[in-house]
Amino acid sequence: MWSRIKPRKMYASLFLYSCLAVCLLTLAFTMYLSQLFVRSATEEIDKSNQDKMQQVVQTSEFTLQKLRQFALRVYSEENIALWLNMSRDDYSPMPLYKAAASVREFVSSEPFIHSIYLFNFNLNQIYSSAEASLYTQQDFHDQSMLSAIKSNGTTPYLQFIDHKSQGGSYLALIVPAAGPNRNYSGYVAILFSKPLLNEHMLQISGQDQNKMIVEGPNKEFILGNVDAELAYEFAQAEKPASPSARWEWSSGEGVWSVRTATLPIEGWTVYHLSPISAWQAKIDRIRTDIIAASVVLVLALLLFLFWQSYRRLKPISDLTARLQSKLAPKEPVAGDTSPDGNEIAWLHSSFDRLVGRLEQLDLSLKSSKALIKDDLLRQWILSSKASGPAEQFIKEQTAILRTGAFRIAVIRLESYGRFKEYYDFASRKLLRYALGNMMAEVLANHGFAAETVDFGSDHIVALVSSSASDGETARILEAMEDVRVQIRRWLKLELQAAVSPPLDEGANLQTVYDRIYELTLLAFLSDEDRVFTMDDLERYRPGEGSDPDEQLLKQAIHAVRLRNADALRADLDSLTRHMQGLSYEECKLQLTHIIYSMMKSFKNGRTFQGMKSIHAFLDRFSTIGEVKAWLLEELLQMMDQQRPRTGAARKEELVAEMMEYVRNHLHNPMLSVDDIAAHVNISVNYARQIFKDHYQLSLSDYITDQRIKYAIHLLTTTDWTVADITEQSGFQTKSTFFSLFKRATGMTPGQYRMEQAKTGANTQA
Repeated sequence: MWSRIKPRKMYASLFLYSCLAVCLLTLAFTMYLSQLFVRSATEEIDKSNQDKMQQVVQTSEFTLQKLRQFALRVYSEENIALWLNMSRDDYSPMPLYKAAASVREFVSSEPFIHSIYLFNFNLNQIYSSAEASLYTQQDFHDQSMLSAIKSNGTTPYLQFIDHKSQGGSYLALIVPAAGPNRNYSGYVAILFSKPLLNEHMLQISGQDQNKMIVEGPNKEFILGNVDAELAYEFAQAEKPASPSARWEWSSGEGVWSVRTATLPIEGWTVYHLSPISAWQAKIDRIRTDIIAASVVLVLALLLFLFWQSYRRLKPISDLTARLQSKLAPKEPVAGDTSPDGNEIAWLHSSFDRLVGRLEQLDLSLKSSKALIKDDLLRQWILSSKASGPAEQFIKEQTAILRTGAFRIAVIRLESYGRFKEYYDFASRKLLRYALGNMMAEVLANHGFAAETVDFGSDHIVALVSSSASDGETARILEAMEDVRVQIRRWLKLELQAAVSPPLDEGANLQTVYDRIYELTLLAFLSDEDRVFTMDDLERYRPGEGSDPDEQLLKQAIHAVRLRNADALRADLDSLTRHMQGLSYEECKLQLTHIIYSMMKSFKNGRTFQGMKSIHAFLDRFSTIGEVKAWLLEELLQMMDQQRPRTGAARKEELVAEMMEYVRNHLHNPMLSVDDIAAHVNISVNYARQIFKDHYQLSLSDYITDQRIKYAIHLLTTTDWTVADITEQSGFQTKSTFFSLFKRATGMTPGQYRMEQAKTGANTQA
């Protein structure tokens, strides 16, 4: 039988089996969900009713007790008490007038009161606040209240009673407690409005679906929002013995869920009736909605399954073909042996490549402005003043100039030579990136907006916003000290730091930057581990007339870089020869300056680690010859450290450093091969040689090529003028820029920009 009706097509069979599975699972899930909802809804309704009952009981006890106290206040009021206890012998109409005035005040102050009766049996007079009239016992309209006072009261305490008068039903309270053995001449009876008590004490109204019934000790109806017929029917119903249990009661109006509570002081029982049929109808309606939604979901799933079953192979093939045409049509998939068997594997690898390309594109788009910002900040620091577009970009994209003033802060790595030995070029670049991020984050935690710039060397520069307010200098010093502490804690790197005073937009940043960097070197001259300021530079600057021959000093430094030991010995002899005629202090000062200059030139302070200061270190020697011998030995060791390592890896690292230096200084029109070679501490000829061997391009041509590429980037991503782009790209003259640009692209800068704009418009269309 099954073999006859079983579909022959694979997609139909798969669809049929899927239909059965989906229908069974959906049916089971729908039934489970419906039962879970019903149980949860029932528990929630029952808990809500229980909470309602507890709230009603608490409110009722509080309200009734408050009404008792109010009744006692009425009874004990001076004017009312005077009239209640007045006899015929001292009768006067004035006490009645005062008592009536007090009654009116009490009635107006308590919204639950319908009326107040004052009874004086000595005078045979009854005052009613509702009519503001005086009656005798014979002509008083509320004889049932008179009877209750004379004969019906049996409790020794104030108790509320159900009272009917003139067609209305009220809750009454008699003060003092009346009874057969009580011989009071005056009483106060207060009638309270049941509708107001229902609304405010029981918090119900006649329109509520839920009902509330308050029964007295004899099952008489006291309060509630039910009609007389339902109240009578409920009074006759058999109730469970446990007052706290929830039970169900069937009446002519339907089935009710009943909860019970007691008011022990009054002896009343409070019943909360919730119509099961009402909320059951809502639950059934929601259950029907769930089933209907499940049916719609099943139909949608079945349609989806049918479509997938019918088209299970063609979409994969179409997608594979499209990806092959878009991504890598000529790139084979590893292990491809058949056209159909490896489509899934090819899709996996293709999607990985696609995701990688999207991530690269996203990163490129996000970092475009960041790269421009870094270049402009670097140019600003290394030049006397930022150009117009650069200044505008910095104001719009950073918070440095928003306060009108800023500072330059520098952190410098100690023992940079050892740092370069331990880490390769990529690792050093990553660590400098981490240093900049940590510096900006720590400064931000101290309330300073900052932008960091990496110059590819031993230090990071930060431009920090400043308000130039009182006390800010202490705050920035504290923040920079925290920078040192956090970097020492997390990166295990020792730093020296310095910060400038507040600067304005017109400051010569290059001069300030050079001085602040020089400040970071003062730790080698003083026994102080702290953040340095401009005041320290003046304090430690060598005095006039004590400088050694600067030309000889430069020759000695150059000899170290060229690794010429003989020339170094001769230069040191010349530097120290004239010191024989100087005083001890002058000689010591010149030696300090020489050591300081050597350390500054080679960015290597490991020789002086652990020394209290250079001055203290020089005290170890007794003659200049001993100092010269020690200095020569240290410089020879430094020459060995500067000696390039053999092998392709070292050359590649030097080339990478030179390329990064070029990218960071493209805007400088005076950038030269000499500057690049000095940065990596090798000779100019060796720098030219290894760069051309590795890159197949001369270093000068590489600089020009990078400037042209940067100019193209600015032409296509900014609306700057050609003159501004000429300056930003580092070309000395506009004619030179035009000539080199046309030679590289075949077009002038303006023509290239218009051509790219047309191409972009056609692509969007």
